[in-house]
Amino acid sequence: MTSPSPKPRAGTQRPSLLAQIKVQIGAPPEYRGTEIIGDLRGIAETLFYPFKFVGFWDGQTGNHLCPMKEAGKDCPHGTDIGVKSSYATTIEDEMAGELAVEFPHADLTIYLG
Repeated sequence: MTSPSPKPRAGTQRPSLLAQIKVQIGAPPEYRGTEIIGDLRGIAETLFYPFKFVGFWDGQTGNHLCPMKEAGKDCPHGTDIGVKSSYATTIEDEMAGELAVEFPHADLTIYLG
């Protein structure tokens, strides 16, 4: 029996191992797909059942579901697009994420685990 590999220290950058899935919504210009996080969460969970929501990254605002902030600590991720990869690592390590479902029309990524 082997012991689990140690988790990288905070601030250590490594490539994300999340499966990247892009859901492109094509529609005539007079129609627009929903950009509501709850709607897109439901779509992602339906498409990739039995995976469940573990987090999100809103590219328009930089808002995200941070486990550190929920624990009363400072969020290390910030809101820049450049730190989205740092957030993806947190999703993998802290929240057991496996899939990153991107909705480009809404500039939103839903993470499932």
